Amino acid sequence: MYAVKPGGFHSSAGLKSRPIEHGDPAVHPSVTGMRSLLLRSRWLLEPAIAVVFFVFWAFALVGRNQLGPGMLRAEGPFWAALLLLACAIGVSRLSPIAAMAIGTAVLIGQLLFPVGIFDDPLVYLGYVIVALVVAASVRGRMRVVAFAFAVGAGISAAGLMAWAFGIGRGDPAARDLFFVLCAAAGAMAWLVGTLTGVWSHSHRKELELERATGRLRVAEAEALVTSERERIAQDVHDIMAHSLSVILAQADGARLLAEERPAAVAPSLGTIADTARSSLTEVRMLIETLVGSPTGIEHPGLGDLDDLVRRLSDSGLSISVERFGGDGDLTPAQQLAVYRIVQEALTNALKHAGPGAAARLALDMREDGLALSVASRPADPARTPPEPNTAGRGLVGMRERARLAGGWLDAGPDDDIPGGYLVTAYLPAAGRAAVTA
Repeated sequence: MYAVKPGGFHSSAGLKSRPIEHGDPAVHPSVTGMRSLLLRSRWLLEPAIAVVFFVFWAFALVGRNQLGPGMLRAEGPFWAALLLLACAIGVSRLSPIAAMAIGTAVLIGQLLFPVGIFDDPLVYLGYVIVALVVAASVRGRMRVVAFAFAVGAGISAAGLMAWAFGIGRGDPAARDLFFVLCAAAGAMAWLVGTLTGVWSHSHRKELELERATGRLRVAEAEALVTSERERIAQDVHDIMAHSLSVILAQADGARLLAEERPAAVAPSLGTIADTARSSLTEVRMLIETLVGSPTGIEHPGLGDLDDLVRRLSDSGLSISVERFGGDGDLTPAQQLAVYRIVQEALTNALKHAGPGAAARLALDMREDGLALSVASRPADPARTPPEPNTAGRGLVGMRERARLAGGWLDAGPDDDIPGGYLVTAYLPAAGRAAVTA
């Protein structure tokens, strides 16, 4: 129920001092914004490379391949091939299949129309760019297709250049070496692209995990705050409901006895003062848990039940207590749960059973846990007690305290006593599983 550390009880107040860790969504907002902008603009990289590629080679080769009157038939295939290769680079990431299709079409077109073969062999490095980006973009079986395209493009480009520029002519060994180098260049581009794609995919997953972890941390902090507020509200309810019920009962009794038995007024006023003082102390202890105490805060436990019974008995509720078994083994949190459950059950009996009501508290402590019952009956069996508010904080709080302590609680009319009410609960000993009711 409570998280206890050597420094005392930790509450929602401690959340403000939590150190900022890597991955928090609030860390370095400028860096986060820049990263988000880069990710959104990532798709522009390949088109920008394509534009630069086309413009560079257009200016570099325009002297050899001038487009003028009557030269369209001779130079058109070259410019079409250069433009299509630039387009293949531009769409290589967004549509890898289209990029491979365009690149293949350029090679086939140059084979059919030799005038379209690039005058500078370095232009074929564009295929290295296409193969690299495509390999980085595809997944699964498409990587095999990308590998075939990269190696095939290298061999095809080697064949076109060997035929157009006479590379290795008359020297079969040099020609074969040239083909191997071009194929190896394609394979290397595919390998680098594949490794880059794997790293990029892993990096994206890490970023997603980091963002999810940040959101989870925020949600956890909010849940802790909500849970702490509920705990505080429940404790305040238990303390004040009990205290005000005792004070109200004593005040009514003192008012009725003021004229007939003045001597009985003083003990009632003393009980009122003791109850108010005890409640003030408990509330102060509860507030101190919010800021933490170096030595911790002592909460009520099984040893304080006798004092609780005495205060309620002085308020007009006849209580009999039965104890069975030994001391048992309950944690401080479980003992607090037992105290609050008994406090709430007896306070409800005092409020709802009417004047002269009686209650029986039974505690059966065994090695496996503690079973308790609080049975109350009105002084007048014919009197119909008000229906308990099953949705109210008192009954819900008792059940929740028992659940958090590892046990269970049941409450309802007592079939054996007319007008009676019975609360039964079980809390397992430390380290044992609760027995289902």
